[in-house]
Amino acid sequence: MNQKHTIFIKLVIFTVLLNSCGEETKLVNPIEELSLTLVDSIVVEALSPLNLFDLNLTADRALMVGRNKSVYLTDLKGEIIKEFKLAHDGPDGVGANGAFGYKFLDDNRFVAQGFINHYFVYDFEGNQIFKSPYHTMDVHRLVIYRNRTIFHPFMHNGKMKILGEDHNFFTDDEMNPSKVGLDFYKKISNIYQYDLESEKLEILDAFPETWEPRVSERFVGSKLSMISLNSTKKSFALMPIQGSQLYIYDLGDEIELKHEVKLNHPERPDFPPTISLESSPQDYNDYPAINNVLFAGDYGLVQFFSTIPKSKMEELRAISEQYLATPEYKEASKQYIRPYYIVFKNNIQIGVINELPVDGTIESLDSDGYIYINDNISPKVERDYNVFYKVKIDH
Repeated sequence: MNQKHTIFIKLVIFTVLLNSCGEETKLVNPIEELSLTLVDSIVVEALSPLNLFDLNLTADRALMVGRNKSVYLTDLKGEIIKEFKLAHDGPDGVGANGAFGYKFLDDNRFVAQGFINHYFVYDFEGNQIFKSPYHTMDVHRLVIYRNRTIFHPFMHNGKMKILGEDHNFFTDDEMNPSKVGLDFYKKISNIYQYDLESEKLEILDAFPETWEPRVSERFVGSKLSMISLNSTKKSFALMPIQGSQLYIYDLGDEIELKHEVKLNHPERPDFPPTISLESSPQDYNDYPAINNVLFAGDYGLVQFFSTIPKSKMEELRAISEQYLATPEYKEASKQYIRPYYIVFKNNIQIGVINELPVDGTIESLDSDGYIYINDNISPKVERDYNVFYKVKIDH
């Protein structure tokens, strides 16, 4: 290991925080396993399994979407205020295919990101009050997440804006590493800011200059970055999903990088392996990529899944070309693949989460630092209602 990597790891492992009085110091172990306490739950009387797309604490509202494509506006206890049928081609609809997601714009409006057609702004009665063309009409690839949204509406100086991720700014040829070379991380991005009224699109840098593979001029793959908006702080977190550096930006008239947070976890190497520019996207890489970033209030949370070792994958691929459907692959998935979480607070890693106190998937983080766990997609016991567990980080 070279000297630069050694220094990086030491900075991650030994972190010192000043407490509020500024006179004493507290040593924080960034890989301490944090405990979680179940404090409450949101119970929604709906038959269709729901996903929690957004929370607004000041408005006492939540946005949820069912498998039937219905949108539910509830209070924070789960009582349904309104149910919207928006997946249609009528005047108030988002199109028959539905939407990628729904997010609050402010305390009185929410936004739907249509299926590569428009952004739609609604009031809390379900009236469509504004429509803006989608930021791009070119579809080179489609990425759909079940438990996260990839766009974040916000208001700035009275203007409706979107911060988001999109994999369609570049063609396959333009994103070909063997043609772009090591300039890939300087030229390619999936991060954007979009003004709904002026329709001005700004493509932002997905790989900051201090990101280790960019500094070391190493190619670690063509996987891009994830972002999460912190509406109460008027900032956002950006993280290249290969690597262990997370970046906090102020979101004002100018976007300004304010903090770099070094993250690490015992189950995940800090540095992704160098790979060939000629490598195929089908080549298996067992480095655990980040697959979700949440950022709200003082807290942030980064999720990744452990992977099946490369040697084991070679065995599985030798069994069958359709290895994903084999019992051996399903057994290996149960053995090796599991979620892990890294927690940061006030721009410093404070610990990790290796076990959840209840079944389900972390789906949201609110500005008070509470985590919401979805246990509705495949519950152990069938039921005719939905539950989102509200969990407190004990720190």
